Amino acid sequence: MIVFVRSYLCDYDARINKFFSSLEAKGHRYAFIGWARGGAIYEPHARKIIHRSDAPLGARWRNLFAILMWQIFIFRKLLALRRRTRIVQCVDLDTALVGYFFCLLFGKKFVFDIYDQYSSSRGVTGLAGCVMNRLETALARRAALCIVAAPERLEQHGLDPVRDTPLVLENVPPFDLPPVPLPVFEGVVDIGFFGVLERQHRGIETLLALCDRHPGKVRLHVAGYGALQEMVALHAQSNPSVMFYGPLSSRAGLQLMQRMHVMAGLYHLSNPNHKYAAPNKYYEHLMLGRGLLTTRDTPPGKRVTRLGTGWALDEGLIPLERWLKDINVDELRDRAGRARMIWNIQYANYLQEHYMAHYGKRIAELVREV
Repeated sequence: MIVFVRSYLCDYDARINKFFSSLEAKGHRYAFIGWARGGAIYEPHARKIIHRSDAPLGARWRNLFAILMWQIFIFRKLLALRRRTRIVQCVDLDTALVGYFFCLLFGKKFVFDIYDQYSSSRGVTGLAGCVMNRLETALARRAALCIVAAPERLEQHGLDPVRDTPLVLENVPPFDLPPVPLPVFEGVVDIGFFGVLERQHRGIETLLALCDRHPGKVRLHVAGYGALQEMVALHAQSNPSVMFYGPLSSRAGLQLMQRMHVMAGLYHLSNPNHKYAAPNKYYEHLMLGRGLLTTRDTPPGKRVTRLGTGWALDEGLIPLERWLKDINVDELRDRAGRARMIWNIQYANYLQEHYMAHYGKRIAELVREV
């Protein structure tokens, strides 16, 4: 059996569900150890082992005791599953250290899937950040298999594509929704955001301010949960231009995005991780055939500029206001059409060719070695 460990819920993690699908196709059994934080709701299942603790997302060092208890929970549950477990696949540093220690003790294979550099995503700098980065790279090199979300991430984590043999798996959606025509545009732009409601670095506050300052010109539709959940909910109560849907499954969230003119995926460089951003939203906007509103000088910003599938703006409210003032239906249609064309050419078969084939092959090899 392969046991996945992440400080999150698999219900809202499209990437981890793609691994589940790949394993199911190959006949492998799996389980998931996760953490329900901030009142998150999930669907109970025999394969899910969930730690329940009220540790707010984004609280950083204030969650130190809760993180320690989470580490103990992981080890206890892995210990209980040790006779059936062959591989432990950990997501990010906050599960990888205890997962690696368990694998070392009991002769299991350790797989390290790095979603984000831990220090950058948590705003940890100085000596502590340096130690975390070195530890993260050391675990990646010692893993039986290291997985990253984009080629740019190899540089960030100090990994050599030949010596360290990492597997690059981009964040394509776990299914291909059929294209839906762009909604009728009558002068009000419907912008959709579906994902983690991270504080400061994702421009969510700026999008809310855009709605406050330009009623009747823009509507913001937000689905997800995280540190800004309460703020978004309060805006939705007071501003009819803001709609909040709470956490949604991957399919439900993307079906909501099909009703938008534009998808938002802003990645402010105040978070060093965003220099190497490999977001779900880039691939989702291609599949859905919707232009992506993103940030200049980030990987998604460079891609949408080169391919003509969206708009890469400077950070802040003023660039968003200029964009809103100038946007027109022809531009919306052009970006949408180009996005779906790129999906059909480059990514329509990605799930089968990379998750099912490449990942499935590497896991099968590790299972035979245990």
